[in-house]
Amino acid sequence: MSRAALLVEDNSSHAELIADELESALEGWTLDQVPTLAEARVKMASRPYDLFVFDFRLPDGDGIELLREVRAQGIATPTIFVTTATSATLAVTAMKLGADDYLVKEEGYLAVLPYLVQEVLKRRRLAAERQLLEERLQRAERAATLGFLASGLAHHINNPLSTIRTFLQLLPTHIDNAEFRTGYLAMALAESERIRDLVRDIMNAATVPQQARELKRLEDLVERVESSAAGEMQKRGIALDKQIEDGMPLLSVHGEAATCLLLTLLQNAVRFSPERSKVELRAHYDASSRRVVVEVRDSGPGVPPENRDKIFEPFFTTAVDGLGMGLFVASRIADLQDIELQLMPTPAEGGAVFRVGFKEAAEGATAGDETAATDSIAAAG
Repeated sequence: MSRAALLVEDNSSHAELIADELESALEGWTLDQVPTLAEARVKMASRPYDLFVFDFRLPDGDGIELLREVRAQGIATPTIFVTTATSATLAVTAMKLGADDYLVKEEGYLAVLPYLVQEVLKRRRLAAERQLLEERLQRAERAATLGFLASGLAHHINNPLSTIRTFLQLLPTHIDNAEFRTGYLAMALAESERIRDLVRDIMNAATVPQQARELKRLEDLVERVESSAAGEMQKRGIALDKQIEDGMPLLSVHGEAATCLLLTLLQNAVRFSPERSKVELRAHYDASSRRVVVEVRDSGPGVPPENRDKIFEPFFTTAVDGLGMGLFVASRIADLQDIELQLMPTPAEGGAVFRVGFKEAAEGATAGDETAATDSIAAAG
């Protein structure tokens, strides 16, 4: 089917002149002409169009009404208004509804029309090509990420499985060796837990909700995170130095996702801090960005310059027993939940500092307005 344009114009003399210009600009196209909204609707229902040219004032309505109907139906056909109306309000309304351009019927407008038509079609073509390229790039990035994740998973699962497999193979001939049973069993259990933790982290990264919003108090999130990390902190003799500014506004977040993010940062800080040291958590309200800012700082050596660009990549870790998934999951949550997450410059006295910026809830919101989330994310272990 050839490409087609629809001209909606009730003034016969204008319609004839405009049609002549369109036919010269759209060589090989089919051009349909109608004088009313009713006839335009019939034409649109009979076939798809590649270009609309609308007048504003029509016998049974106006072009704005027709454009509104078209866009409401999900029809994104390029649209140009050619009208005697010179109202700026009309032009703004048309453009907001998705008109591509606007031409006033004044001296010389017919000479301009063919160039305007070609420019509109060119813009649309370039936009479509750009979208196609972006989609291809996204698919390529997803494929590359999938391949990277697959290789990382193979490494982090095959190694523990080798230990478990070796234990099972040797067990029949060493069943009476208590030392062997005890030692290898402990190793096998530890390796199976590593696989469990890896699967949990992968699921956390894959199931981050994008839309769910709840109203949460930062104090409640921090309390939950502190409770979850208490065992490891006590084991290593690490104290939490916590300072939260009074009068914090409610946060607009997904509660489980925000908790998982903060817990990841706290666990990371505990892991890299020396025994019997401290981890700092500071929180304040930033009025300029309307965000509640939380900073988590450890007592470790900080992040070397050569690693700063890698820490949010999957499977990157400098910890002996780390899987390298925690900060990757945290960055995924931040990206999908409109949470600011960044590694701050290393202070002179050392330590890594992570900064988190949570969106403030709408003005006047109260905890009673909380909307239950429809999705959830597994809490970090």
